Amino acid sequence: MTLNTEREGKATLRRRASTPIPSSHQPGPRDRELPVDSHHPPLGQSASYQPGDKSIHSLANWSSGSEESDSSGAECLYRVVLLGDHGVGKSSLANIFAGIQEKDAHNYIEEDTYERTLTVDGEETTLIVMDTWATEKQEEDENWVQDYCMQVGNAYVIVYSITERSSFESASELRIQLRRLRQAENIPIILVGNKSDLVRCREVAVEEGRACAVVFDCKFIETSASLHHNVHELFEGIVRQIRLRRDSKEANERRRSIYKRKESVTKKARRFLDRLVAKNNKKMARKVRSKSCHDLAVL
Repeated sequence: MTLNTEREGKATLRRRASTPIPSSHQPGPRDRELPVDSHHPPLGQSASYQPGDKSIHSLANWSSGSEESDSSGAECLYRVVLLGDHGVGKSSLANIFAGIQEKDAHNYIEEDTYERTLTVDGEETTLIVMDTWATEKQEEDENWVQDYCMQVGNAYVIVYSITERSSFESASELRIQLRRLRQAENIPIILVGNKSDLVRCREVAVEEGRACAVVFDCKFIETSASLHHNVHELFEGIVRQIRLRRDSKEANERRRSIYKRKESVTKKARRFLDRLVAKNNKKMARKVRSKSCHDLAVL
C-alpha cells in the first residue's frame, strides 16, 4: 500500500482554506451562540455537501490494496476533525493525508481543510479532514469556532505528542469535552500519540496511552508523521470505525473477512487465544480490551 502524491491530469485535490461554516451562521457582534441541532448534518454528510452533488473530486485514491469494488455505487463523505495542542503534529498528519510533500508544505500554510477519497477494503469513502482547531484558536471568536468543531465531526482524532505530557493531559480533557457534548452519539474517536520516533524524549509511555483509551472508550494508535509511520493505518482505521457504526452487521462481517485475509497466521492465532482465555478470566478480559483499543478494525 502506497500513498500516491503525484498530481495527475485533471484530478485535483480539493483544499479549502477555511472551515466550511455555513455563511448564514457567521457570528456577529451579538450572535455568539452555535445552533446545535439545525446545522448539524447527519452522519455521512458535510455542511458544504448536498446529496446528489457531483462536484466533489480528489487528487488520487488511497488504496488499502483490496481489489473488490463497492457494489452500492453510493458516495460516502465524512468530516474528520483533528483536535489537540499546538505543535503536536496535527498539520503534519493532515499534509500526509492530503499528499503534500514536506518540501511543499510552506505553500499551504493558509490551508486547513483537505478532501480526499480513500479505497478501504474495496469500497470508496471520501474524508474531509479539518485541521482548524489550532489555526482558529487565536482569533476573537475562539469559543464559537471550537464549539463548532466539537459538533460537526463525524469522527475525531485527538492528537498529543509523546514528548509532551501536558499535551497528553490536554487530550484527556478534550475527550471529556466530547463525551459531554456528544454523549448520545456513537461517533468514532481515536487517540493518537504522535512523534513516536523521538524515543529518547518520550514522556508518555505506550501503556499510558492505551490505558487512557480504555478508560475513555476510544481507539488508540501511535504515529510518527516525520517517518509516515502508522499514518496510513490511522486514516484507514477512521474509515473502518465509521463503517462499523453506520452499516449493518452483515456488511461489516463481509468487510471484516476481507481485512482478516490480510492478517498473518501468527496474528490470527494470538487473536483466537486472547478471546478463548478472556472468556474465563476477568483480568485477562480487561487486558484483551486494552489490546483491542489499538485494533482500528473492530469496535
